[in-house]
Amino acid sequence: MPELTSQQKAAVESGGRVIVSASAGSGKTFVMIEKLTRAIEAGADLDGILAVTFTKKAAAQMKDKLRSALISRVERADESTKARLKAQIAKIPSANISTIHSFCARLLRTYFYALDIDGGFDIMADDDAVSKDLQSRAVDSLFERRYETDDPEFLHLLKRFSKKRSDESLRGLVLE
Repeated sequence: MPELTSQQKAAVESGGRVIVSASAGSGKTFVMIEKLTRAIEAGADLDGILAVTFTKKAAAQMKDKLRSALISRVERADESTKARLKAQIAKIPSANISTIHSFCARLLRTYFYALDIDGGFDIMADDDAVSKDLQSRAVDSLFERRYETDDPEFLHLLKRFSKKRSDESLRGLVLE
């Protein structure tokens, strides 16, 4: 196991909640796995842990690395700890280790009734064809409403960003 820097050590050894924010390649995942592994060894249950990251790939890697770390701890644990660690390893596929988007979507799907929203929504990627179509339709609807009301701020934007009597450049900026 690599030696922890003082900041990494502080994050791993801090009790309770911690936010790990650093540049790529600085050891964030290593720190989080070490913190999770130590917490689980000390008796924490994966059902009570939330770990969020920014990409699906990073979340999947965290689960894989946590599994590997716990498996290595099982090999050197006493018999009573082995059973508990194995139970935690079994929980990894359903653990709350995900992107912030996935976590929020899970909350919304669970409590949709309290928020008076439709729980049957999907999360779309920016480059998704359906997403692009919905974005385009939303901008069309927005522009139609603003044209109909002669909104002065909208008309000012049109003067500034329109080219050759076309609002396409403004539409492009809004979509961006």
